[in-house]
Amino acid sequence: MFEAGQARKAETVLVQRDWRADGGDRRVRVTSSDIHIARRFGGVNMRISVPVPAYQGVLLDWSAGEDGAPRYRLLLAHRDRDLDVVLAETPDASAAADDWAAWAAWLGLPRLASTEADDVVMVDDARPAVAPAPRRGASSVSQRRPRFLARRKTGDGARLAAVFAGEREIISYE
Repeated sequence: MFEAGQARKAETVLVQRDWRADGGDRRVRVTSSDIHIARRFGGVNMRISVPVPAYQGVLLDWSAGEDGAPRYRLLLAHRDRDLDVVLAETPDASAAADDWAAWAAWLGLPRLASTEADDVVMVDDARPAVAPAPRRGASSVSQRRPRFLARRKTGDGARLAAVFAGEREIISYE
């Protein structure tokens, strides 16, 4: 129990710039199922929880840095640009590619790339490259009788269909 409490306290929160928020920043917590965005706007604390499937994918965007070298940004792309979340920024192309694949796999979202014309292109789908194998014996297991009933005789539909009417039952207590 102690370790779980410590892990909860040590949870990492991304702090990002938000020009509309008081103080100019917002806090973003990314989980595999939800994205939690918290900011203060006009003196009111706001918290938004957006499910991961609401995002279009993990977008790799690049631009020229101050020194002219390319700068790579990974972000969660949403239809509403205010809900975009910057996951990483780096000048290293190989680190950006590794992070891009890791974030997309962990979140179960497709990888997206931006073109020079600011168009978004889907690089790969969120589905795995190899389809998972079908479950073994699912149909035979569902038709199997429970273990303790396997030794008993099964019901006979023809015998159960016979209805006896208008007869008297003979009972003797001697």
